Amino acid sequence: MIGGLFSFSSAVSADTGLNNKYLDEIVELQPGTTKKEILLSVESYAEENNLEVSDVLATIHQEIIKDKKDGDRVAKENGNEVKDGYSIYGGSSGTYKLPLSTKGNIYYTDSYTAFYNHGHVGMYSSSDKIVEAVPGDGTRQIKYNARNVEQNSIIQKINVTTNQKNNAADWAVSQVGSSYSFNFATNRSTGHNGDKNCSKLLWSAFTLKANIDIDGNGGLGVYPRDITSSSYTTTVATIK
Repeated sequence: MIGGLFSFSSAVSADTGLNNKYLDEIVELQPGTTKKEILLSVESYAEENNLEVSDVLATIHQEIIKDKKDGDRVAKENGNEVKDGYSIYGGSSGTYKLPLSTKGNIYYTDSYTAFYNHGHVGMYSSSDKIVEAVPGDGTRQIKYNARNVEQNSIIQKINVTTNQKNNAADWAVSQVGSSYSFNFATNRSTGHNGDKNCSKLLWSAFTLKANIDIDGNGGLGVYPRDITSSSYTTTVATIK
């Protein structure tokens, strides 16, 4: 079993055609990944945990399809139209600016690729700087007001000690320069160092430096909205 919401089903067929269908849809929703990349990570995870590849693929497919549905709902609630190319993988195409905030706080903004609002998260590395992982730059640190976000983006605090938040932020800054990974589907099972995406950066930081799991559903992939729905996060501001 993976976390609380997603579990493996022994009834899933190992049919190659079904596996290919899952792979096609997973990759379609994660431009930048390949079927080979996803399959290799799935095979590795399945072998390490004595599971069937088809069961792992079915679980990943279930999680990403649910996340897309949640993204459609959130975008509608936030008044952000879902359209192709609106904001690619955390790109700063919104019309709102981040405010100053507290070191260790995080932010979430809607962000779209191929009609999928996958969202984007980053962390305040100080009151006036943020650290985030984006394509092209990888993990970077920029001024808070250099980041554009969509309407109704949120600032959240993580419910741990100030020292733990500071340590998590400092660790994230130590990762500046690492390359970007487009693979959200199995990012919980990859190492904390090296390539990472926006939600993996934050998840690793608080896993290592606060000994907590900020992935709200405990699935095989940690997605941006999994962090915003975590029991450890509390919204402190909405950007309008």
